Amino acid sequence: MLGKFALSSIAFLMMPIWVMASLMVGISKEEITPPIDSPSAGYARNTNMIGVHDPLWAMALFIDNEEKQIVLCSVDHLGFNYEMTQKVIEEVHSEEGLSNCEIYIASSHTHSGGGGYLNIPGLGEYLAGPYDPALVELYVKQTAKAIIQACKKPIPAKIGIGYGKAEDLSQYRGTWPVGATPLSDVTVIKVTKIDDSPLAVLFNYPVHPTVLSSENLLFSADFVGYARDYISEENGQTIYFNGAQGDIIPRISEEEQCLIVSKALAEITQNIFTSLKKNEQTTDEKQEYLHCDTLGKSLAETVQKILHSINTKESMHIQTDKHVYSFKPQPTPFGLTLPIEEYQSEINLLVFDHIHAFVTIPGELSCFYDQRLKKLGDTLGCQVSIFGLVNDAHGYMIPPKAFNTSSTEAHFSFGGEHYAELVEQKVSALLEANKAL
Repeated sequence: MLGKFALSSIAFLMMPIWVMASLMVGISKEEITPPIDSPSAGYARNTNMIGVHDPLWAMALFIDNEEKQIVLCSVDHLGFNYEMTQKVIEEVHSEEGLSNCEIYIASSHTHSGGGGYLNIPGLGEYLAGPYDPALVELYVKQTAKAIIQACKKPIPAKIGIGYGKAEDLSQYRGTWPVGATPLSDVTVIKVTKIDDSPLAVLFNYPVHPTVLSSENLLFSADFVGYARDYISEENGQTIYFNGAQGDIIPRISEEEQCLIVSKALAEITQNIFTSLKKNEQTTDEKQEYLHCDTLGKSLAETVQKILHSINTKESMHIQTDKHVYSFKPQPTPFGLTLPIEEYQSEINLLVFDHIHAFVTIPGELSCFYDQRLKKLGDTLGCQVSIFGLVNDAHGYMIPPKAFNTSSTEAHFSFGGEHYAELVEQKVSALLEANKAL
């Protein structure tokens, strides 16, 4: 007859394996596509959107390591401002058991996403169309819903982090430094179930989702949607976090351009006898979406290679730090300013397993600082990745020498000539303070 100890040992061994896992992960998504005939944001369009090419999403990844609960949420949007993200966070924190959950909401920065959200006289309408509180409520409510659903149904999981490079997919558009080469770094967070089957992927890569031009009148996540679709076919829900993309735009090679033109001509030939229908895309628009496909697929192939090199594990140390600050908006060289006496924002630091450092930037940081912060990380013994447009999106952060130029970035740098330097100092202080953690 077996003794009590033997019986208890057998019972323990027969318990489901997930009982021993220390990581719990939840995923969810909710659509945030606004109604047709509402405005978009980013191109100062003078007409509303007439259709939907692909849905816009709020996608949430919830991670609980038994010490911290964090949410990494991505929204297909030009940029949730600080007020909007705080409304989302307040709604999530009002749910039972989620009051201490740390939430990071990253905007993809698509210029074909929803507008109507900037309650700033003149400038707000110019950038995002007429302000509409109902649209703001849609974005906030649906994003909060995605996060809450991810938090409510976590399962045991494993996580790993890897790095790689996506060459020749982007180009520098800044005015200073002259001839800079943008970083091609890609960071990937891989999430699997306990049995190693795929659950979710988060990838981080800096570039403007502006393959689609101002002529496009269909809501779309731009190339980001295509990349996610390719990756998710084999890897589960896929989330995109932009990076220090302030002066980086998509690049298309001559070979890719020829391929896109060939595909477009084939489609034209196939449909040559078909009568035009309402909302049908023009040839140029079709070419833009084919370019989205090409860029998205290329980026997805890089992510897939990185995924194959990542080993996941059932536990992860997570350390976070936060710096909330305020500043007085300054006029840009062209006289634009935010009509706000004092603007509040935040910078966050997340460190996974002491070596993977993720810095959240509340706007569009120049790639110049991405390079410098990565070098600082090297000296501190950690790998630094920039999460851009997180929990805010209040404009560009560029080098002082680029501020007094006629660049796109200078037009919308509301923190003043030396704001980017101050942001770099704040980030550096966070990294150095957490060096020993």
